[in-house]
Amino acid sequence: MRPSIKTKRERYDPEIYNRLTTEFLQTIQTTPHLKPSRDEWDIEGDWSKTGTMHFIDKVHQARFEPFHDFDCRTIKLVNYGQPAVRITFYPVHKYWLIKAKDLSPDERAGRVEDYVNQLVVNIEIELGRLSRMNAIKRTEALGKVAVMQDELTIWSQIQDNPDEYEVAVSNYHRDHIYTNINWKYFVGDFDYSNTQMHLLNPQRDRQGNISQVRHNVVFIDTVEILRDHPYQHKTVELYLNRFTSKSSFNRDHLYVRLRPETDDVATFEAKIAPTTDLLSKSIVPPKKRPKPLPPSPPLLDLFS
Repeated sequence: MRPSIKTKRERYDPEIYNRLTTEFLQTIQTTPHLKPSRDEWDIEGDWSKTGTMHFIDKVHQARFEPFHDFDCRTIKLVNYGQPAVRITFYPVHKYWLIKAKDLSPDERAGRVEDYVNQLVVNIEIELGRLSRMNAIKRTEALGKVAVMQDELTIWSQIQDNPDEYEVAVSNYHRDHIYTNINWKYFVGDFDYSNTQMHLLNPQRDRQGNISQVRHNVVFIDTVEILRDHPYQHKTVELYLNRFTSKSSFNRDHLYVRLRPETDDVATFEAKIAPTTDLLSKSIVPPKKRPKPLPPSPPLLDLFS
């Protein structure tokens, strides 16, 4: 898998960008937030390792319309226009890989040479700092230099004998772990759809401390989020939602409705709209008793 081409980011005048970011944050801070409940919401997974999460009722969605198309680096408007009825969080390891067979000899030689040169420069920089270090720091620096010198020996040998080695390139072991969100939302009156994207992580320094907070805004359908939403088959879900009654006490449910003129939802709804008390009326016509059969003629006695 080659490194993917990054989507081109929108460029802004710095003054406009800073103003929009400030207004965006102020809108988040002044909008009521929801407290997610694992016991009551249809929500799964862990979001503790991603950026700051803001769960907001869909009734406040219009307040964020000015920022719908704003390509902010530190705030993500996750599901504007698609309030979630079900949410799942899951970790994703983001990485790229160039396999040995995909590296040309010239590219392979260039990458090895670049790394050898980088090691030489890093060793010189570290040795130049020794005179300004105390004893403890100097010991740590010398240990680091020794490790780099060992690597320099190995990679210099690889550089001198390129045909004896295969070289691949990847950022796999940098452990870029992102939290992805998958949300289910309504499409029309009966159907659902799913979408997923990765959330913004906080920016950290080399010691792992957060140096920049990042925000993710998720809109919630506060009614539908309270009920379970299994992974529906869209066509089946749409079809069964057209029925008005369902049996409750058998393992395999029976679904029933008045027979529409066609199987079109709009026609069906128009047909039953005037009915004020559908459940109080029988939706199954009573069976007519069969007419009694005429009496059979007496059998002849063939042996008389």
